[in-house]
Amino acid sequence: MNPWRGWQHYCKSFDWRVLPLVALTVVAAATSYGYHRILLAQRDWIEHTYQVMSALEMTLQLMTDAETGQRGYILTGDKTYLEPYSRAVKQVHVLPDQIRNLVTDSHVQLVRVDELEQVLNDKLEELAETLRIKEENGSDWARDNILRNDGRESMDKIRTLIAQMRQAEAELLVQRTNRASRTERMMLAVTIVLTILSIAARIALYFLRERVTGVT
Repeated sequence: MNPWRGWQHYCKSFDWRVLPLVALTVVAAATSYGYHRILLAQRDWIEHTYQVMSALEMTLQLMTDAETGQRGYILTGDKTYLEPYSRAVKQVHVLPDQIRNLVTDSHVQLVRVDELEQVLNDKLEELAETLRIKEENGSDWARDNILRNDGRESMDKIRTLIAQMRQAEAELLVQRTNRASRTERMMLAVTIVLTILSIAARIALYFLRERVTGVT
């Protein structure tokens, strides 16, 4: 069979009235896919914000554990108090870099991370120095060193910086959650409209065929 004649036969037999329905189906699929991609990206940013807040909470908890363990050892001489201190010191060093990698989209947060890292290092040095004094000169000297260095001030600085960063992330979380909610509503509305149009097109096509059949 001649391919050209086969194509002509196909064109004559094809019901071109279904083209609007096909086009509508393609538009519906493309629109749904586009909104789905947007929504996934927005949800990723929401999860990203939670990761930052979790890292900040862990930083504060570890520093609190480090200070509490150090104080407990100095007051009692019981080395079991050093377990949370040692564990916290090992873990807290990696957190500033982890947080920094998560907030690269915010210059303000990056500045705060740098400041937080410096305060954390200063606090850890202070805790280590006091432990060294305890080992070399006894608990009384270590307690005097704590009073002179005013460790509360450095911890307050850490808490303040972390609170500022958490507040910034909380505001971002609200914005990103609202944006995702708007996208979900828009996606639902578009899906409903396109579904209605698709049904209407099918009904119209059905009646058009019935009308043509009745005429013939």
